[in-house]
Amino acid sequence: MVSANSAYADNEKKKDTTTAKVHSPKKATLLSLAPGAGQIYNKKYWKLPIVYAGFGVTGYFAFWNRDEYIKYNKAYICLDQEGDECTNPLAEKYDLNDLETLKDYYRRNMELSFILMGAWYVLQMLDATVDAHLYYWNVDENLSVRVAPVIQQPGMRLPPPGAPSPVPNHNGLQITVSF
Repeated sequence: MVSANSAYADNEKKKDTTTAKVHSPKKATLLSLAPGAGQIYNKKYWKLPIVYAGFGVTGYFAFWNRDEYIKYNKAYICLDQEGDECTNPLAEKYDLNDLETLKDYYRRNMELSFILMGAWYVLQMLDATVDAHLYYWNVDENLSVRVAPVIQQPGMRLPPPGAPSPVPNHNGLQITVSF
C-alpha cells in the first residue's frame, strides 16, 4: 500500500515535469489589450516608455485639436446665427468663410490624431504578439548572412552574327544564409 505522503510526492514530481512554462503569444496578445502589459509579459521593459510616449503624443494632439475645433465651431455658429451682434472674440476677428476653414482644419486634425492613436494601439498589440512568437528565437554563431557582389562577363568566344550570347552579361548581389 502506498502512503499518502509518497503519493503526494509522486504527484508533485509529475506536475514539475509536465507543466513546463511556455511563453504564449495568445497570452501576450490578450495582455496587450492593456497598453504595455504585453511588453511586460515579454520582458521587454525598455519598450514601455515608447508605448506610452506614443499614446501621450497622439492623445495630446487629439485633445488639443478637439479644443480648438470646439472654439472655432462656437464662433462659426455664433457668427452664422447672430451675425453682427455676435460677441465671440474669434467671430469678431474672422469672417464666416475663414471660421469654416479653421473649424474644418481642426476637425480633420482631431480625427486624424484619433485614427493615429488607434493605429498606435494596434501596433503595440502587434509588437507584443510578434515578440512573444519570437521569444525563443535563438541567434547563435551558426546563423550568418553573407552578401557579395556578382559580376559575370560573357564567354571569350563570340557567337556567330545574329545568334544570342550563350551566357548573358549580368551583375547583381548574391545573398547566402547559413544556419
